[in-house]
Amino acid sequence: MKNTEDIKKIKSLIDTPNVVMMATRLQKIPFSVCPMTIQELDEQGDIWFISSKNSGHFKDIEHDNKVQLIYADDKAQKYISIFGNATHVVDKKKLDEFWSPQILQWFTGKDDPNIALLNVNISSVSYWNSQLYKLESVFSKKGNTGVGEESDMINMQH
Repeated sequence: MKNTEDIKKIKSLIDTPNVVMMATRLQKIPFSVCPMTIQELDEQGDIWFISSKNSGHFKDIEHDNKVQLIYADDKAQKYISIFGNATHVVDKKKLDEFWSPQILQWFTGKDDPNIALLNVNISSVSYWNSQLYKLESVFSKKGNTGVGEESDMINMQH
């Protein structure tokens, strides 16, 4: 279970809203990747997105819900890799929280039948510590790295 300090650290690494690359079908080579805007990193440490039900990643998650989120901010020297399990969510109240006029670029409105939410429950977070020049882990559930192998990535160093 993610604790408050883990969630604070993750929030310090990724400001929301921000764009990450979401990788799906991680067992397939090449895997699928698309840009997604983070709507929220909630109190439980879950990451929320707005998605189209017709998108490739939405359909990929129906087959295999393991995803990887990749974030890079060159100016701030923040490089993060997050593995987790994605879930399709229908929640009008949550959609209202996230709604902004920019979303109309992709949808006709809040009642668009193709609009859905994705919730990613984080299983591990690693980031490049640019001051110490090493990969570090914020949080990891043993056996949930997203690609099938067991790993305890806490305090992992390269």
